[in-house]
Amino acid sequence: MKTFPRLSDEVSAVVGLVLLAIPTYFVAMSALRYDAPGLRFIRSPILILATLALAVSVNAVSVLSVNLEPAKPPVLRIALSLRAWNLAEIVFAFLLLGALSTYLFLENFAPRASAG
Repeated sequence: MKTFPRLSDEVSAVVGLVLLAIPTYFVAMSALRYDAPGLRFIRSPILILATLALAVSVNAVSVLSVNLEPAKPPVLRIALSLRAWNLAEIVFAFLLLGALSTYLFLENFAPRASAG
């Protein structure tokens, strides 16, 4: 069976925390209506969503274990390790995604004043 190299749990937690800094900064500055330095650079939705996806994937690799055992019939085993920092970062990333989705919905579908 092929195994993939993994980062240690502490390293993946630190990398996830660094990656979550960009979307957290964007959401905080947008919620406070600040025109903060660097906000124009990170307005790209691809950058924000990519950092969220990378943070979730780095922490998910540390938390999830998937094994395919060659038996008759083949058995797929999925295990979830309870590592508090990694799970907290995954939950926080999904909360940030929810905040960004709410912001997107409210900005694009806000009622407009009629011209009549």
